[in-house]
Amino acid sequence: MLRIHSKRLVVLIWACLYAGPIGFPQATPSRTAHVDLVTVNPHTFRLSVSFADKPHTPTSMFIAAESTKKTDIPKVVKEGSWSGIRNDAGQLLIDRTAGLWMLKDGQGRVVIPATPWATLGSDSRTDKPQVTCPIGKVTEQVIYGSGDMNGGIVQTRGQGRVGNGITGVPYYWTNAGYSVLVLGEDDNAPASWQRNGDNGPIVWTVPGSSVDLYVTPAAQLEQASADYAVLTGKPPVPPRWAMGYMQSRWGWQDRAYIEDTLAQFINHKLPVDAFIFDFEWYTPQPDYSVPAAGTTNYGDFSWNPALFPEPEKQIAALHAQGVQAVGIRKPRLGNSDVLAQLRGKGWIHASAGLDNGAFAGRGTEQRLLDFSVPDVRNWYADQLVPLLKAGIDGWWNDEGEQTYTTYTYWNQAEAQALSQVDPKKRLWTINRAFQPGMQRYGAAAWTGDIASNWRALEGTPTRLLNWSLAGMYYGSCDIGGFMGQNTPELLTRWMEAGVFFPVMRSHSSNRVQPRFPWLYGEQAEAAIRKALELRYRLVPYYYSLAHKAWEKGTPLMRPLAMEFPDDPQVANLTSQWLMGKGLMAAPILTEKNQRSVYFPKGTWYALGSNKTHEGGHSTDVSAALDEIPAFVRAGTILPLGPVIQHTRDLPSGPLDVQVYPGAGSTFTLVEDDGNTTAYKTGNLRRVTFTWNDRARSLVWKVAGPYRGKDIFKTMKVTVFDPNGVVTRNASLETAGRITFAK
Repeated sequence: MLRIHSKRLVVLIWACLYAGPIGFPQATPSRTAHVDLVTVNPHTFRLSVSFADKPHTPTSMFIAAESTKKTDIPKVVKEGSWSGIRNDAGQLLIDRTAGLWMLKDGQGRVVIPATPWATLGSDSRTDKPQVTCPIGKVTEQVIYGSGDMNGGIVQTRGQGRVGNGITGVPYYWTNAGYSVLVLGEDDNAPASWQRNGDNGPIVWTVPGSSVDLYVTPAAQLEQASADYAVLTGKPPVPPRWAMGYMQSRWGWQDRAYIEDTLAQFINHKLPVDAFIFDFEWYTPQPDYSVPAAGTTNYGDFSWNPALFPEPEKQIAALHAQGVQAVGIRKPRLGNSDVLAQLRGKGWIHASAGLDNGAFAGRGTEQRLLDFSVPDVRNWYADQLVPLLKAGIDGWWNDEGEQTYTTYTYWNQAEAQALSQVDPKKRLWTINRAFQPGMQRYGAAAWTGDIASNWRALEGTPTRLLNWSLAGMYYGSCDIGGFMGQNTPELLTRWMEAGVFFPVMRSHSSNRVQPRFPWLYGEQAEAAIRKALELRYRLVPYYYSLAHKAWEKGTPLMRPLAMEFPDDPQVANLTSQWLMGKGLMAAPILTEKNQRSVYFPKGTWYALGSNKTHEGGHSTDVSAALDEIPAFVRAGTILPLGPVIQHTRDLPSGPLDVQVYPGAGSTFTLVEDDGNTTAYKTGNLRRVTFTWNDRARSLVWKVAGPYRGKDIFKTMKVTVFDPNGVVTRNASLETAGRITFAK
């Protein structure tokens, strides 16, 4: 019989009904374990095991507060010697006598077989407490979602860590039918896992004397991603300009250089939406040579007069021409007076030797702000306020890998600063690593200081797909690579791949030629222009996917394995991927102008064409320098915009609604003001398109109050029938229907 002490039952009811634990003291060979079972939300359980004197209270920053909103009182279940709780997704059960636990899905199938919950030992390297926790068996399991700690997207180990463009998270999903996020008592000491032989359990090691396993029955990878977003926080919709092209640079020389670069983009008709500035926007010299004590003349929150003698006027001019300004930030200070003041408050990391990239040992690691201190975040936010008021639109956070949680705390401070200046504006940051839940602040990430070569290009989609499955929805890279010169061909192919990354941004070291397209010859420039034009045509589609990510938690960039889980050919395939459900990118990633493309089950159209490929096999595809192999799944509705210079130019013409027949489908175009958080309270417009393949009709419905000047009012519908392409025009201001002849 399951016994719930009356006091614990009272606590259960008093705690808003959502997370009341059912406790099970359990004797182990080493000491007593306190075991709590909790329904965190309608899909996720928490199994907590503590070897302390009393049960612990989980306080991880990685869990979103809104994910634990009250639900029904957990339903208690009992099956023989097994007792536990049930939610909408399944059952979490334990056998108190045997010290075992297991997980079942909503149909009663076992997805995690009976396994011991945990044992307490010590880390042989540090002699500190460490919990070992096995889960299930790994026979024939495919595992995804732990970040870029593995060579492919199929995971063989996991480790919570951050480095220069590297992020591992203590999470995974397996096709056994569940996902799990494992947390310990210290967020800066994350858990790790590895396979224990071919048929043994997956074994987690967790620093400390307690462990929290957030387990979710999930039969499909897409469902697991959505549930993980509910648990750690859904990603807000980025500002619309973040869907455009961003030109980053280390080596902006002066004011005239900035203005000339923008003029070149406009004169060459190369679309761009943001300039991202390195060190030189606020200091003439990087701080790598600054001693540990700092220098008296270093300006941490100032403007470099060579570039920005009139910052407010200059940024206003950029804005008037459709370009946003993003500035780099470092997690450390260089001014000696400020450093002395903050050291006196205990706000600077006391210990040297923290991981700060290639520049550790030069004094940088002794000037690091401790963002985990609330007063530090308050102080830092105050320093950013004047910069935001001058017009800075976003932040580029670099070299913040000194602790696992630094970037998250850093983003909290930046969110706080923006709330003081314009609480309705969307925060956008780009970071060199991330942690679980950081996406809920409006964070993007890029893959760090990669080399400028074909191997780095070829490996980039794998890393970004791993990040998508680990909770980073807006992944990016230094297009063209950071270190080394580019050939025109390499930069062009990298730009073409970047059309299908969630964030399209180029960057390079100050020692090499910047990634300005007009510097690489007329042929490369023309090809890059064509790629940028395609990126901007895709903005309505990508922006709608961003809204879906906010609403449902589903990633924009996804591996084919997410849509075709039963196809072994795509289990570890990363050289081609999906944006949304129906658009498949297969760009050229090598020095050859051809590649093999695998087509999963179904019919696939060449993008913008009625030429089709049948699924279930691979085909060699050739592509000239200005061509990008991209394909659309039959049954897809793809909304495209016109060619524009900046996203602020939308709509600039009719919406091009492309229908690729062969199956029925639905797609919702979402429009809003592109900059504020008003969409969160419903100030948007939804146009839901439905294609009936049998009737060959397109129906659309319009809902929502938003009627800004940037909405599409007319559309051209193009049906790419294999027997001929048909187009029709229609209004988008009201609902309607178009039927095409069979």
